[in-house]
Amino acid sequence: MEKPQVEAMPEEKLKKHKPRLGAPSFKKTKKSYVWLNVMPDDLWLKVREGATIYEALQKEDVELGGDCGGLGKCGKCKVKVLTSMGPPSEAEEELLDEEELQQGIRLACRTAIDRDLDIHTDESSFDIDYLQILNTGHRPLLHPWPLITKRLITLPPDLQDEGLSDLDRIKLVMVPEYQDIKAPLYCLRTLPQRLKVTEYSGAAVLHEGNLLAWQNQDEIDCYYGLVFDIGTSTLVGKLINLIDGSEVAVVSSLNSQMRYGANVISRLEYIKNHKHGLESFHNLIIKDLNRITMRLLRTAELEPQDVFIAVAAGNTTMQHLLLTLDPSGIAEAPFSPVLTDGLVLKAKDAGLTLHPEAILYVMPTKSGYIGGDLISVILASGASEQEDEIILGMDLGTNGEIFLGNRKQIMTCSAAAGPALEGSSVSNGMIAKAGAIEGVYLEDGELRYQIIGNIKPRGLCGSGLVDLVAVLVNSGIIDYQGLIQRPRKRAPGSLKSRIMKHAGVYDFLVASAEESYSGRPIYLTQKDVRELQLAKGAVAAGIDILMNEMGLHIDDIDHVYLAGALCNYVDPLSAMRIGLLPRFDPGIVTSLGNAASTGASMVLLSRNYWQMANELSDFIEHIELSSRLDFDQYFVEHMDFPKETMW
Repeated sequence: MEKPQVEAMPEEKLKKHKPRLGAPSFKKTKKSYVWLNVMPDDLWLKVREGATIYEALQKEDVELGGDCGGLGKCGKCKVKVLTSMGPPSEAEEELLDEEELQQGIRLACRTAIDRDLDIHTDESSFDIDYLQILNTGHRPLLHPWPLITKRLITLPPDLQDEGLSDLDRIKLVMVPEYQDIKAPLYCLRTLPQRLKVTEYSGAAVLHEGNLLAWQNQDEIDCYYGLVFDIGTSTLVGKLINLIDGSEVAVVSSLNSQMRYGANVISRLEYIKNHKHGLESFHNLIIKDLNRITMRLLRTAELEPQDVFIAVAAGNTTMQHLLLTLDPSGIAEAPFSPVLTDGLVLKAKDAGLTLHPEAILYVMPTKSGYIGGDLISVILASGASEQEDEIILGMDLGTNGEIFLGNRKQIMTCSAAAGPALEGSSVSNGMIAKAGAIEGVYLEDGELRYQIIGNIKPRGLCGSGLVDLVAVLVNSGIIDYQGLIQRPRKRAPGSLKSRIMKHAGVYDFLVASAEESYSGRPIYLTQKDVRELQLAKGAVAAGIDILMNEMGLHIDDIDHVYLAGALCNYVDPLSAMRIGLLPRFDPGIVTSLGNAASTGASMVLLSRNYWQMANELSDFIEHIELSSRLDFDQYFVEHMDFPKETMW
């Protein structure tokens, strides 16, 4: 593609351009623009001179790596600059190795565009990523009582000549609980026509004493609802049949807010520093959810007006962004959200494209860091209905959300695990998508790994990181204090040959340049191991504090339920080997699948669970670890890796 040409202003027009008479005006600084050519898409962007590559690509929705939201801390927004340019910045020299710098690799967030520039990104912006979609897992048996109902109604001919209002005639034939029924304005505007079209015999769509719509009789079986799991990194949407509770379709996609940072903290920081940051994040999440909705509906050959109900669950910050509520209070002590109650509103008020009278339920939360997603996990685990057995459950990500107990008492905490468990803050880390190493094991003394999408590896996601470190700790290449070293014994020779010394410390070669997707080697660095130690130390300390508060020991735990992206794919033995989990009997450890969406589905299908979710918000006892004087003691105790081998 040729470089676009900018038409110059004709000379005669320039001559006619004279300054106005009168009071002198302030001289405006003329903005200069340059061209940025993005390969391999051959995309030409007209960019304001001085803007960074990161800013230019963000505005055009070009996919780019990065976890810190352009703050220059993660070193992952790498691009290859094809045009000659000046020396790298200090941040680039610190985060990029010498070989990368010599190849023209730069950080997009630290490279200002002061001339026409040609760059190459690793990916085409039009590629579709394969994301790891979680299975639903176990859903307890429930008595169906959906949040909306449909009923076949026929208005007798004698009622049609009584001079009654359309709504009063419907009231007269309704069961007692709906004889005071009301109808919103949109329904009333369409009701006379709908009654005539259906010849006064149709399907009434009902919600909490309200008539939402009057449909044809044959639409009685078109009875569906939506569930949204709003994760910090990944969004999951499910289309649920409200008659039998089955999942009709599941769609997963990346959260578009990722371009502003991989974790909640970076997004809170962005909102704090940008006037319209909250609105921008809300618009991104709504655009994503509407796109997911259309894909789900196409699968079942439905239209948006066919759906009257949706349930959303996410961490407290994500739910605030969905509702355009200011989450700034969550960013610092005492970590106060705007709202913890469950909320029922019109879906269109949040921005969702469904039927005009569709209802959106947003899950209750407990605190700034115990969100609707964990309450959904508690519902899915059955802990709130369990009389005697003790259940430990956790959803591990940037925040390790943990609960312990049963219907007699449930305690929760949120451990600031940092982004290592999601693959962020790790030099070659990534979320669980195509190219991520999700599992690592030894076979006949050789290192083997499982890769999402069955392509060459791009990096390590959380489960792959835990597996890899477990293998290396068990082989003696990482000692119990977390130091990568050349082992004196026990380790297979194939592993020893992968130990490389860089700047006085050892790193471990996971995949060579020839083996990797990008043509650059993938290392586990000493810093990466430290990041994992910080994460697992915080989670293990949180578990210990909950158990001590409730006077419980490891042998008292009857079930351990793991939820979320990391927990569903991590090997429990690997998690125990590095000390992320206590050394339970492996037989009691179970994956709950995508438990946040499972719990939200239970609410969608039974009003009893909506009531239970709101009761849980009050019933749960939350421990704020940041205010615990003993947290540091537990945290330090769990920083080291266990000395005992497991296989």
